[in-house]
Amino acid sequence: MSLTAQASAAIALFAALAFPCNAVANGADLPAEVVLQGFAKAEDGRLRLLVRVPLDLLSPFRLPKRGPGYLDLAAVDAPLKQAAAATGRQIELREDGVPLVPTAREARISLLSDRSFATYGAALAHLEGARLPIETDLFWNQGFFDTLLEYPVRSPSAHLSIRVNVAPELGRRLKLQLEFLPDRKAARGYVLRGGSGWIALDPRWYEAAWLFARTGFVDAISLERFVFLLCLVAPFRHWRSLLALVLALSGLQALTLTATAQGAVATTRWLAELSGIGLAATVVLFAIGNLGAANLRRRWFLSAVVGSLGGFGLGALLADAWQFAGTQTVISLVSFNIGVVLVELASAVLAYAAVRVLFARVLGPPLGVVVLSAVLGHAAWHWMIDRGHQFGHELEHAAHAGLGSALTVIALWLLPALVAGAIAWFLPKRFDGAPVASLLAGLPGRNADGSSARD
Repeated sequence: MSLTAQASAAIALFAALAFPCNAVANGADLPAEVVLQGFAKAEDGRLRLLVRVPLDLLSPFRLPKRGPGYLDLAAVDAPLKQAAAATGRQIELREDGVPLVPTAREARISLLSDRSFATYGAALAHLEGARLPIETDLFWNQGFFDTLLEYPVRSPSAHLSIRVNVAPELGRRLKLQLEFLPDRKAARGYVLRGGSGWIALDPRWYEAAWLFARTGFVDAISLERFVFLLCLVAPFRHWRSLLALVLALSGLQALTLTATAQGAVATTRWLAELSGIGLAATVVLFAIGNLGAANLRRRWFLSAVVGSLGGFGLGALLADAWQFAGTQTVISLVSFNIGVVLVELASAVLAYAAVRVLFARVLGPPLGVVVLSAVLGHAAWHWMIDRGHQFGHELEHAAHAGLGSALTVIALWLLPALVAGAIAWFLPKRFDGAPVASLLAGLPGRNADGSSARD
Protein backbone atom coordinates (compact mmCIF):
# COMPACT_ATOMS: atom_id res chain seq x y z
CA MET A 1 0.00 0.00 0.00
CA SER A 2 1.34 3.42 -0.96
CA LEU A 3 2.07 6.12 1.62
CA THR A 4 -0.87 8.18 0.32
CA ALA A 5 -3.26 5.24 0.62
CA GLN A 6 -2.02 4.53 4.14
CA ALA A 7 -2.53 8.16 5.12
CA SER A 8 -6.04 8.17 3.65
CA ALA A 9 -6.93 4.98 5.49
CA ALA A 10 -5.62 6.41 8.75
CA ILE A 11 -7.64 9.60 8.28
CA ALA A 12 -10.78 7.59 7.49
CA LEU A 13 -10.28 5.41 10.57
CA PHE A 14 -9.73 8.46 12.78
CA ALA A 15 -12.85 10.11 11.39
CA ALA A 16 -14.89 6.97 12.01
CA LEU A 17 -13.71 6.75 15.60
CA ALA A 18 -14.00 10.46 16.32
CA PHE A 19 -17.43 10.89 14.76
CA PRO A 20 -20.01 10.33 17.52
CA CYS A 21 -22.30 7.38 16.94
CA ASN A 22 -25.31 9.44 17.99
CA ALA A 23 -24.61 12.35 15.67
CA VAL A 24 -27.13 11.03 13.17
CA ALA A 25 -30.81 10.66 14.02
CA ASN A 26 -30.23 11.45 17.67
CA GLY A 27 -33.38 13.52 18.09
CA ALA A 28 -31.39 16.75 18.60
CA ASP A 29 -34.25 18.78 17.07
CA LEU A 30 -36.71 17.43 19.67
CA PRO A 31 -37.32 18.68 23.24
CA ALA A 32 -35.12 17.48 26.08
CA GLU A 33 -37.96 15.20 27.14
CA VAL A 34 -40.68 13.75 24.91
CA VAL A 35 -43.83 12.66 26.74
CA LEU A 36 -46.44 10.20 25.45
CA GLN A 37 -49.72 9.52 27.24
CA GLY A 38 -51.65 6.27 27.31
CA PHE A 39 -54.37 4.15 28.88
CA ALA A 40 -54.62 0.35 28.88
CA LYS A 41 -57.80 -1.48 29.85
CA ALA A 42 -58.87 -5.11 29.35
CA GLU A 43 -62.60 -5.75 28.90
CA ASP A 44 -64.88 -7.99 26.83
CA GLY A 45 -62.09 -10.24 25.55
CA ARG A 46 -59.93 -7.39 24.31
CA LEU A 47 -57.33 -4.98 25.57
CA ARG A 48 -57.69 -1.37 24.53
CA LEU A 49 -54.59 0.77 24.34
CA LEU A 50 -55.15 4.50 23.85
CA VAL A 51 -52.01 6.44 23.00
CA ARG A 52 -51.28 10.14 22.46
CA VAL A 53 -48.04 11.01 20.66
CA PRO A 54 -46.59 14.51 20.01
CA LEU A 55 -46.66 15.31 16.30
CA ASP A 56 -42.90 15.96 16.42
CA LEU A 57 -42.35 12.20 16.36
CA LEU A 58 -44.36 11.74 13.15
CA SER A 59 -41.90 13.55 10.89
CA PRO A 60 -40.69 10.23 9.30
CA PHE A 61 -44.23 9.65 7.97
CA ARG A 62 -44.17 12.85 5.91
CA LEU A 63 -47.67 14.03 6.71
CA PRO A 64 -49.06 16.08 3.79
CA LYS A 65 -48.97 19.83 4.27
CA ARG A 66 -50.52 22.90 2.75
CA GLY A 67 -49.75 26.60 2.81
CA PRO A 68 -47.07 27.75 5.30
CA GLY A 69 -46.83 24.32 6.96
CA TYR A 70 -50.39 23.48 7.99
CA LEU A 71 -51.38 19.83 7.95
CA ASP A 72 -53.58 18.83 5.03
CA LEU A 73 -56.21 17.06 7.14
CA ALA A 74 -58.08 15.93 4.05
CA ALA A 75 -55.14 13.76 2.97
CA VAL A 76 -53.60 12.48 6.22
CA ASP A 77 -55.56 9.24 6.66
CA ALA A 78 -53.07 6.96 4.87
CA PRO A 79 -49.93 8.15 6.74
CA LEU A 80 -51.87 8.16 10.03
CA LYS A 81 -52.73 4.48 9.52
CA GLN A 82 -49.03 3.81 8.98
CA ALA A 83 -48.22 5.74 12.17
CA ALA A 84 -50.83 3.72 14.12
CA ALA A 85 -49.33 0.45 12.86
CA ALA A 86 -45.85 1.66 13.83
CA THR A 87 -47.13 2.58 17.31
CA GLY A 88 -48.46 -0.97 17.71
CA ARG A 89 -45.05 -2.36 16.78
CA GLN A 90 -43.09 -0.02 19.04
CA ILE A 91 -45.31 -0.32 22.12
CA GLU A 92 -45.34 -4.09 22.51
CA LEU A 93 -47.67 -6.08 24.76
CA ARG A 94 -47.58 -9.69 25.90
CA GLU A 95 -50.15 -11.89 27.66
CA ASP A 96 -48.51 -14.60 29.78
CA GLY A 97 -45.38 -14.23 27.67
CA VAL A 98 -47.21 -14.50 24.32
CA PRO A 99 -46.94 -11.42 22.03
CA LEU A 100 -50.25 -9.70 21.28
CA VAL A 101 -51.05 -8.52 17.76
CA PRO A 102 -52.74 -5.09 17.62
CA THR A 103 -55.47 -3.83 15.35
CA ALA A 104 -55.63 -0.08 14.76
CA ARG A 105 -59.24 1.09 15.29
CA GLU A 106 -58.74 4.84 15.24
CA ALA A 107 -56.03 7.30 14.23
CA ARG A 108 -56.49 11.06 14.25
CA ILE A 109 -54.95 14.47 14.83
CA SER A 110 -55.75 16.62 17.87
CA LEU A 111 -55.03 20.21 18.86
CA LEU A 112 -52.46 21.11 21.50
CA SER A 113 -55.29 22.56 23.58
CA ASP A 114 -57.17 19.22 23.65
CA ARG A 115 -57.39 17.82 27.23
CA SER A 116 -59.33 14.63 26.54
CA PHE A 117 -56.47 12.38 27.69
CA ALA A 118 -57.01 13.43 31.29
CA THR A 119 -59.13 10.29 31.87
CA TYR A 120 -59.70 6.99 30.11
CA GLY A 121 -63.39 7.70 29.50
CA ALA A 122 -62.73 11.13 28.02
CA ALA A 123 -59.92 9.81 25.80
CA LEU A 124 -62.08 6.95 24.49
CA ALA A 125 -64.99 9.30 23.79
CA HIS A 126 -62.63 11.65 21.96
CA LEU A 127 -61.26 8.86 19.76
CA GLU A 128 -64.74 7.61 18.94
CA GLY A 129 -66.13 11.09 18.35
CA ALA A 130 -65.92 13.62 15.54
CA ARG A 131 -62.59 14.46 13.94
CA LEU A 132 -61.12 17.89 13.39
CA PRO A 133 -62.66 19.79 10.46
CA ILE A 134 -60.43 19.47 7.42
CA GLU A 135 -60.18 23.27 7.12
CA THR A 136 -58.47 23.52 10.56
CA ASP A 137 -55.16 25.40 10.39
CA LEU A 138 -52.73 23.30 12.41
CA PHE A 139 -48.97 23.39 11.99
CA TRP A 140 -47.41 19.98 11.37
CA ASN A 141 -45.55 19.89 14.72
CA GLN A 142 -48.03 21.67 17.01
CA GLY A 143 -50.52 19.02 17.98
CA PHE A 144 -51.00 15.37 18.88
CA PHE A 145 -51.45 12.09 17.11
CA ASP A 146 -54.02 9.93 18.92
CA THR A 147 -54.66 6.26 18.21
CA LEU A 148 -56.79 3.42 19.57
CA LEU A 149 -55.26 -0.07 19.38
CA GLU A 150 -57.09 -3.26 20.27
CA TYR A 151 -55.55 -6.60 21.22
CA PRO A 152 -57.39 -9.91 21.69
CA VAL A 153 -56.87 -11.33 25.21
CA ARG A 154 -58.04 -14.58 26.77
CA SER A 155 -59.09 -13.08 30.11
CA PRO A 156 -59.85 -9.62 31.56
CA SER A 157 -57.44 -10.50 34.37
CA ALA A 158 -54.68 -11.55 31.96
CA HIS A 159 -51.08 -11.23 33.07
CA LEU A 160 -49.77 -8.43 30.85
CA SER A 161 -46.31 -7.05 30.14
CA ILE A 162 -45.31 -4.01 28.11
CA ARG A 163 -42.18 -2.76 26.39
CA VAL A 164 -41.75 0.77 25.00
CA ASN A 165 -39.44 1.14 22.01
CA VAL A 166 -40.81 4.30 20.39
CA ALA A 167 -38.08 6.40 18.74
CA PRO A 168 -35.22 4.31 20.20
CA GLU A 169 -32.69 6.98 19.25
CA LEU A 170 -34.15 9.14 22.05
CA GLY A 171 -33.37 6.56 24.72
CA ARG A 172 -34.54 7.65 28.17
CA ARG A 173 -35.47 11.09 26.90
CA LEU A 174 -38.77 9.54 25.87
CA LYS A 175 -41.34 8.41 28.42
CA LEU A 176 -44.84 7.01 28.27
CA GLN A 177 -47.19 8.04 31.06
CA LEU A 178 -49.47 5.03 31.17
CA GLU A 179 -52.53 4.42 33.32
CA PHE A 180 -53.35 0.73 33.60
CA LEU A 181 -56.92 -0.15 34.56
CA PRO A 182 -56.95 -3.84 35.56
CA ASP A 183 -60.16 -5.82 35.99
CA ARG A 184 -61.66 -5.39 39.49
CA LYS A 185 -58.49 -3.71 40.81
CA ALA A 186 -57.39 -0.17 41.45
CA ALA A 187 -55.90 1.78 38.55
CA ARG A 188 -52.11 2.08 38.49
CA GLY A 189 -49.96 4.76 36.97
CA TYR A 190 -46.60 4.08 35.32
CA VAL A 191 -43.88 6.22 33.80
CA LEU A 192 -42.14 3.99 31.23
CA ARG A 193 -38.86 5.25 29.85
CA GLY A 194 -37.61 4.31 26.42
CA GLY A 195 -35.39 1.25 26.46
CA SER A 196 -36.56 0.12 29.90
CA GLY A 197 -37.27 -3.42 28.67
CA TRP A 198 -40.27 -5.60 29.48
CA ILE A 199 -42.31 -4.41 32.47
CA ALA A 200 -45.05 -6.53 34.07
CA LEU A 201 -48.13 -4.37 34.67
CA ASP A 202 -49.19 -6.60 37.58
CA PRO A 203 -45.95 -8.41 38.50
CA ARG A 204 -45.77 -11.83 40.09
CA TRP A 205 -43.38 -12.19 43.04
CA TYR A 206 -40.51 -13.65 41.02
CA GLU A 207 -40.87 -10.97 38.32
CA ALA A 208 -40.70 -8.22 40.95
CA ALA A 209 -37.74 -9.94 42.64
CA TRP A 210 -35.75 -10.18 39.40
CA LEU A 211 -36.62 -6.66 38.23
CA PHE A 212 -35.67 -4.98 41.51
CA ALA A 213 -32.56 -7.08 42.10
CA ARG A 214 -31.38 -6.18 38.61
CA THR A 215 -32.29 -2.52 39.10
CA GLY A 216 -30.48 -2.35 42.44
CA PHE A 217 -27.41 -4.01 40.94
CA VAL A 218 -27.26 -1.62 37.97
CA ASP A 219 -28.06 1.54 39.96
CA ALA A 220 -25.36 0.79 42.54
CA ILE A 221 -22.55 0.50 39.98
CA SER A 222 -20.43 3.62 40.39
CA LEU A 223 -16.89 4.59 39.45
CA GLU A 224 -16.63 6.86 42.49
CA ARG A 225 -17.70 4.03 44.82
CA PHE A 226 -15.12 1.70 43.25
CA VAL A 227 -12.40 4.31 43.74
CA PHE A 228 -13.51 4.56 47.38
CA LEU A 229 -13.12 0.80 47.81
CA LEU A 230 -9.72 0.79 46.08
CA CYS A 231 -8.42 3.44 48.46
CA LEU A 232 -10.01 1.66 51.41
CA VAL A 233 -8.44 -1.76 50.79
CA ALA A 234 -5.06 -0.64 49.38
CA PRO A 235 -2.88 -0.91 52.53
CA PHE A 236 -4.67 -3.85 54.18
CA ARG A 237 -4.13 -7.59 53.67
CA HIS A 238 -6.67 -9.06 56.09
CA TRP A 239 -9.66 -9.88 53.85
CA ARG A 240 -12.04 -10.91 56.61
CA SER A 241 -11.74 -7.57 58.37
CA LEU A 242 -12.33 -5.73 55.09
CA LEU A 243 -15.32 -7.93 54.34
CA ALA A 244 -16.83 -7.16 57.75
CA LEU A 245 -16.45 -3.43 57.09
CA VAL A 246 -18.04 -3.66 53.65
CA LEU A 247 -20.98 -5.67 55.01
CA ALA A 248 -21.50 -3.13 57.81
CA LEU A 249 -21.38 -0.31 55.26
CA SER A 250 -23.95 -2.12 53.10
CA GLY A 251 -26.26 -2.70 56.06
CA LEU A 252 -26.25 0.97 57.08
CA GLN A 253 -26.76 1.91 53.45
CA ALA A 254 -29.78 -0.40 53.25
CA LEU A 255 -31.28 1.32 56.29
CA THR A 256 -31.20 4.86 54.83
CA LEU A 257 -32.04 3.53 51.38
CA THR A 258 -35.24 1.98 52.69
CA ALA A 259 -36.12 5.08 54.70
CA THR A 260 -35.73 7.32 51.65
CA ALA A 261 -37.72 5.03 49.36
CA GLN A 262 -40.55 4.85 51.90
CA GLY A 263 -40.71 8.64 52.25
CA ALA A 264 -39.26 8.91 55.76
CA VAL A 265 -36.51 11.10 54.27
CA ALA A 266 -37.39 13.61 51.58
CA THR A 267 -35.49 13.14 48.33
CA THR A 268 -33.67 16.37 47.48
CA ARG A 269 -30.98 17.20 44.98
CA TRP A 270 -28.70 18.73 47.60
CA LEU A 271 -28.76 15.49 49.58
CA ALA A 272 -27.49 13.57 46.54
CA GLU A 273 -24.71 16.14 46.13
CA LEU A 274 -23.85 15.85 49.84
CA SER A 275 -23.49 12.09 49.39
CA GLY A 276 -21.07 12.64 46.51
CA ILE A 277 -19.02 15.19 48.46
CA GLY A 278 -18.81 12.87 51.45
CA LEU A 279 -17.60 10.02 49.28
CA ALA A 280 -14.94 12.14 47.56
CA ALA A 281 -13.75 13.70 50.83
CA THR A 282 -13.44 10.25 52.40
CA VAL A 283 -11.29 9.05 49.49
CA VAL A 284 -8.99 12.05 50.04
CA LEU A 285 -8.71 11.26 53.75
CA PHE A 286 -8.10 7.57 53.05
CA ALA A 287 -5.37 8.47 50.55
CA ILE A 288 -3.63 10.65 53.13
CA GLY A 289 -4.01 7.92 55.74
CA ASN A 290 -2.51 5.35 53.37
CA LEU A 291 0.62 7.47 53.13
CA GLY A 292 0.81 7.85 56.89
CA ALA A 293 -0.61 5.43 59.44
CA ALA A 294 -3.38 3.26 57.99
CA ASN A 295 -5.80 2.00 60.64
CA LEU A 296 -8.83 -0.05 59.63
CA ARG A 297 -10.70 0.53 62.88
CA ARG A 298 -10.56 4.29 62.38
CA ARG A 299 -12.03 3.85 58.91
CA TRP A 300 -15.21 2.30 60.25
CA PHE A 301 -16.54 5.69 61.27
CA LEU A 302 -16.03 7.35 57.88
CA SER A 303 -17.14 4.25 55.97
CA ALA A 304 -20.32 4.01 58.05
CA VAL A 305 -21.18 7.64 57.31
CA VAL A 306 -20.42 7.17 53.60
CA GLY A 307 -22.69 4.11 53.53
CA SER A 308 -25.57 5.96 55.17
CA LEU A 309 -25.20 8.97 52.87
CA GLY A 310 -25.02 6.68 49.85
CA GLY A 311 -28.30 5.09 50.91
CA PHE A 312 -30.06 8.44 50.58
CA GLY A 313 -29.04 8.68 46.91
CA LEU A 314 -29.93 5.07 46.10
CA GLY A 315 -33.24 5.46 47.93
CA ALA A 316 -34.25 8.14 45.45
CA LEU A 317 -33.57 5.68 42.61
CA LEU A 318 -35.63 3.01 44.35
CA ALA A 319 -38.46 5.51 44.80
CA ASP A 320 -38.47 6.05 41.02
CA ALA A 321 -38.70 2.28 40.42
CA TRP A 322 -41.30 1.70 43.15
CA GLN A 323 -44.14 2.08 40.64
CA PHE A 324 -43.23 -1.35 39.21
CA ALA A 325 -43.56 -3.21 42.52
CA GLY A 326 -47.32 -3.70 42.23
CA THR A 327 -48.48 -5.64 45.27
CA GLN A 328 -45.03 -7.20 45.81
CA THR A 329 -43.69 -4.34 47.94
CA VAL A 330 -41.71 -6.33 50.51
CA ILE A 331 -40.12 -8.62 47.93
CA SER A 332 -39.24 -5.63 45.76
CA LEU A 333 -37.62 -3.79 48.66
CA VAL A 334 -35.56 -6.79 49.77
CA SER A 335 -34.53 -7.64 46.20
CA PHE A 336 -33.34 -4.11 45.48
CA ASN A 337 -31.19 -4.14 48.61
CA ILE A 338 -29.80 -7.56 47.67
CA GLY A 339 -28.81 -6.21 44.27
CA VAL A 340 -27.03 -3.26 45.90
CA VAL A 341 -25.19 -5.50 48.38
CA LEU A 342 -24.07 -7.82 45.58
CA VAL A 343 -22.52 -4.85 43.77
CA GLU A 344 -20.73 -3.74 46.93
CA LEU A 345 -19.33 -7.22 47.52
CA ALA A 346 -18.34 -7.73 43.89
CA SER A 347 -16.66 -4.32 43.78
CA ALA A 348 -14.80 -5.02 47.03
CA VAL A 349 -13.55 -8.37 45.72
CA LEU A 350 -12.49 -6.79 42.42
CA ALA A 351 -10.74 -3.91 44.21
CA TYR A 352 -8.92 -6.26 46.58
CA ALA A 353 -7.82 -8.54 43.74
CA ALA A 354 -6.72 -5.61 41.54
CA VAL A 355 -4.63 -4.12 44.34
CA ARG A 356 -3.00 -7.46 45.14
CA VAL A 357 -2.12 -8.04 41.47
CA LEU A 358 -0.75 -4.50 41.14
CA PHE A 359 1.44 -4.93 44.19
CA ALA A 360 2.63 -8.43 43.27
CA ARG A 361 3.33 -7.90 39.55
CA VAL A 362 4.02 -4.19 38.97
CA LEU A 363 5.00 -1.86 41.80
CA GLY A 364 5.42 -3.80 45.01
CA PRO A 365 3.34 -3.08 48.14
CA PRO A 366 5.02 0.06 49.63
CA LEU A 367 5.44 1.91 46.33
CA GLY A 368 2.09 0.63 45.07
CA VAL A 369 0.24 2.12 48.04
CA VAL A 370 1.98 5.47 47.52
CA VAL A 371 1.28 5.68 43.78
CA LEU A 372 -2.29 4.39 43.99
CA SER A 373 -3.19 6.67 46.90
CA ALA A 374 -1.66 9.71 45.20
CA VAL A 375 -3.57 9.12 41.95
CA LEU A 376 -6.90 8.33 43.60
CA GLY A 377 -6.59 11.13 46.13
CA HIS A 378 -5.84 13.64 43.37
CA ALA A 379 -8.88 12.54 41.33
CA ALA A 380 -11.13 12.58 44.42
CA TRP A 381 -9.97 16.10 45.30
CA HIS A 382 -11.22 17.40 41.94
CA TRP A 383 -14.49 15.47 42.33
CA MET A 384 -14.97 17.05 45.74
CA ILE A 385 -14.36 20.58 44.44
CA ASP A 386 -16.73 20.11 41.48
CA ARG A 387 -19.44 18.60 43.67
CA GLY A 388 -18.93 21.35 46.23
CA HIS A 389 -19.86 24.07 43.75
CA GLN A 390 -23.02 22.22 42.75
CA PHE A 391 -23.84 21.48 46.38
CA GLY A 392 -23.61 25.19 47.21
CA HIS A 393 -26.09 26.09 44.49
CA GLU A 394 -28.54 23.38 45.55
CA LEU A 395 -28.22 24.40 49.20
CA GLU A 396 -29.11 28.00 48.37
CA HIS A 397 -32.35 26.84 46.75
CA ALA A 398 -33.10 24.44 49.61
CA ALA A 399 -32.62 27.16 52.23
CA HIS A 400 -35.88 28.74 51.10
CA ALA A 401 -37.84 25.49 51.62
CA GLY A 402 -37.21 24.67 55.27
CA LEU A 403 -33.69 23.30 55.36
CA GLY A 404 -33.54 23.01 59.16
CA SER A 405 -36.21 20.35 59.49
CA ALA A 406 -34.65 18.27 56.68
CA LEU A 407 -31.24 18.39 58.37
CA THR A 408 -32.78 17.22 61.64
CA VAL A 409 -34.34 14.18 59.98
CA ILE A 410 -31.10 13.31 58.17
CA ALA A 411 -29.09 13.64 61.38
CA LEU A 412 -31.41 11.18 63.12
CA TRP A 413 -30.94 8.60 60.34
CA LEU A 414 -27.16 9.06 60.55
CA LEU A 415 -27.10 8.14 64.23
CA PRO A 416 -26.75 4.36 63.57
CA ALA A 417 -23.66 5.08 61.48
CA LEU A 418 -22.12 7.14 64.28
CA VAL A 419 -22.84 4.36 66.78
CA ALA A 420 -21.30 1.72 64.48
CA GLY A 421 -18.19 3.86 64.02
CA ALA A 422 -17.84 4.38 67.77
CA ILE A 423 -18.18 0.67 68.51
CA ALA A 424 -15.51 -0.18 65.93
CA TRP A 425 -13.02 1.96 67.84
CA PHE A 426 -12.99 -0.66 70.60
CA LEU A 427 -12.19 -3.58 68.31
CA PRO A 428 -8.86 -5.32 69.07
CA LYS A 429 -5.77 -4.11 67.21
CA ARG A 430 -5.37 -7.47 65.50
CA PHE A 431 -8.52 -6.56 63.55
CA ASP A 432 -6.32 -4.41 61.29
CA GLY A 433 -4.16 -7.36 60.33
CA ALA A 434 -0.69 -6.50 59.04
CA PRO A 435 -1.00 -3.42 56.81
CA VAL A 436 1.52 -2.56 54.12
CA ALA A 437 4.45 -0.53 55.44
CA SER A 438 3.71 3.20 55.07
CA LEU A 439 6.00 6.15 54.36
CA LEU A 440 6.27 6.84 58.08
CA ALA A 441 7.77 3.39 58.63
CA GLY A 442 11.18 4.69 57.56
CA LEU A 443 11.25 7.33 60.29
CA PRO A 444 13.10 6.64 63.55
CA GLY A 445 10.88 5.30 66.34
CA ARG A 446 8.08 4.13 64.02
CA ASN A 447 6.56 0.69 63.43
CA ALA A 448 5.85 -0.78 59.98
CA ASP A 449 2.33 0.59 60.01
CA GLY A 450 3.54 4.09 60.82
CA SER A 451 2.46 4.06 64.47
CA SER A 452 4.76 5.05 67.27
CA ALA A 453 7.10 2.29 68.49
CA ARG A 454 6.29 3.31 72.07
CA ASP A 455 2.58 2.37 71.67
